[in-house]
Amino acid sequence: MFNHYIWDFDGTLYDTYPVILDSFIKALAQFGVEANDRSVYQTLKAYSSKELAHDFQLPFDQLTRVYKSIESSDMRVPRPYDGAKEIVEWVIQNGGTNYILTHRDTTSTRQLLKEDRLLNNFEEIIGSESPFPRKPAPDAIQYLLEKYQMNPNETVMIGDRNMDILAGKTAGIQTIFFDEDQILQNVPATFRVSHLLDIRQIG
Repeated sequence: MFNHYIWDFDGTLYDTYPVILDSFIKALAQFGVEANDRSVYQTLKAYSSKELAHDFQLPFDQLTRVYKSIESSDMRVPRPYDGAKEIVEWVIQNGGTNYILTHRDTTSTRQLLKEDRLLNNFEEIIGSESPFPRKPAPDAIQYLLEKYQMNPNETVMIGDRNMDILAGKTAGIQTIFFDEDQILQNVPATFRVSHLLDIRQIG
């Protein structure tokens, strides 16, 4: 196993995509765009919401504001993926440390983890309000490497999107691509898993 596990949150630890996808479809509709669920999902997985705005020639900041407003009014509570609780607890039990690097704000991330009694499993959470540029920029990972004196060979970034893997790769650490639905093929990850508990066999 590794000593340090840096986790993405949405789509990696928590199955937030039903809410995310519905919210983006509704947000696009407010701009007069009728989008296909699967194509939007693929764009979000392969790239980001910025690419989505670019595809439909929409102002990213405005699309983001509308999306966040819709998402915040959705009463569905995201749940952890099968195996999420077990794998982060396994890391702790075996002497490792967990961190979160997410584009979600820290407050909502901490609240969801707290409700599922998972919050104490994480040393630090870096959210959207941080001063670091968004993934795939490696800056936040580099900050963690320096702050906690991590050995890059003993550190891994786990995520479900290309940007997570590129951020880890650029920072010079190992990467694990969580590929539950096998939509993306050309992702330059060190390892690939389809279930979170498979991570116990890596490292």
